Amino acid sequence: MNMRVLIGLITAFIGLFAMVYLIAGGTQFPISQWPQEAYLGLVFSVVWGTGVAASVAYFFSALVFVTIAVVCYAIGYKIGGLFSSSSKA
Repeated sequence: MNMRVLIGLITAFIGLFAMVYLIAGGTQFPISQWPQEAYLGLVFSVVWGTGVAASVAYFFSALVFVTIAVVCYAIGYKIGGLFSSSSKA
């Protein structure tokens, strides 16, 4: 695994943790339940705010989590290019 991929993965995990912290950081649940609470809180917000079906909100919320992970990975991959000795991209 090269440096770019490693930094991209670390950045993706940091981005996901930051999103989970922003959504579920103020709850009274243990930190191990924060990802589930963040996901379900996002589902609730989408259903309540837009009035769509719950199945659409579950899909949209999962898509938001995947999008955050991919965007943060891409940013980390680009930043990792600054630290690698051979630039291929």
